[in-house]
Amino acid sequence: MKTAVVISEYNPFHSGHRYHLEKTREQGATHIICLMSGSVVQRGDIAVFTAHERAEAAIKGGADLVLELPPRVSLSPARDFARGAVNIIDRLGTVDVLSFGAEAPDIGVLSGLSRQIEENELKIKAAVSRGKTYPQAASEVLGESAAAALTGQNNTLALEYIRALREAGSRVQPEAVQRTSDHDGEPTGGFASAGYIRRLLKEGKSVEDYAENMPKKSEAAFLENCERALLFRLSMMNEDDFSALPYCDELAPRLYKASRRAESLEEVFSAAKSRNFTLSKLRRTVVSAAIGLRAEDSLYPEFTRVLALNERGAEILRVIKKRAGIAVGGSLIKLSEGSDEAKRQARLIEAASRLRDLGTASGEGVSEYEKSPRVC
Repeated sequence: MKTAVVISEYNPFHSGHRYHLEKTREQGATHIICLMSGSVVQRGDIAVFTAHERAEAAIKGGADLVLELPPRVSLSPARDFARGAVNIIDRLGTVDVLSFGAEAPDIGVLSGLSRQIEENELKIKAAVSRGKTYPQAASEVLGESAAAALTGQNNTLALEYIRALREAGSRVQPEAVQRTSDHDGEPTGGFASAGYIRRLLKEGKSVEDYAENMPKKSEAAFLENCERALLFRLSMMNEDDFSALPYCDELAPRLYKASRRAESLEEVFSAAKSRNFTLSKLRRTVVSAAIGLRAEDSLYPEFTRVLALNERGAEILRVIKKRAGIAVGGSLIKLSEGSDEAKRQARLIEAASRLRDLGTASGEGVSEYEKSPRVC
């Protein structure tokens, strides 16, 4: 058994994701785990479809077992996103390979660049503080070839995955697959990005040419549909409340001031944004506030929930349950009983799901505590 893991969002699952899973199998994986964000995702958004629906689509598209990446990790910036995910992967005790998409899929080049960045981190941060973008800062410190490798979002995450594996002393080996489309660009070569597909869904257009295994009866959810609820939540917070959010110390006074007068989320983001605070960071902070995340919530979770599986997935699960240093199961109720921290993690998963529900016209209305894994 050679087990690969793919860290994913599948927001939604599409043909490029299927291609990645196929290539991962071609590279020798007999079993594939997807560690997938649940109801909230790293760009600071709610997922278009429920976690279980997206997990089922992934199984039908080539995965064997889908486990949940909890909100504290899925709403973190790239470095902590990678660290939290790698921590779960290592504690599963059965993963051999971490497979990821990259615009430049040469592991040797990526590993070397990762070390260069780590060694020159203070110089790069100093260049960013002078107003340069991250690729510009890297180009100044490391040269133009480094900047070229940092222009793609997938390359940025790939470097963080490699660094997280190295820092953890992990036995899991990195493995890259050539990415087939830009994150938000137009379709190329028959592949479309998840961002492009979300735009089609928002406009009420067909996505059949690009997306796969779409939920038949589900409504797509969008953060803008939660706008009034989010504005109300922000208006009830004081500056200390903002400071208590993850990664929000310096941003807290700007967000507090922006949320006092804003009549739309766009106004909040526009008023609080600066060269030091990206739109993604602002969106993650607002979503974190909505579900009640706190800075002291651990990046290293108490459990990971089974969302979907097939027969091979059941084989992996049997091995995991013998070796794992983390609780793994399909019932959120049972998983929450492990400790106070586990109860807290479960409540955040439920809160994230309820926020996603607000992003639809009618909402699913089913508690995460009542759901079971999808068996495909």
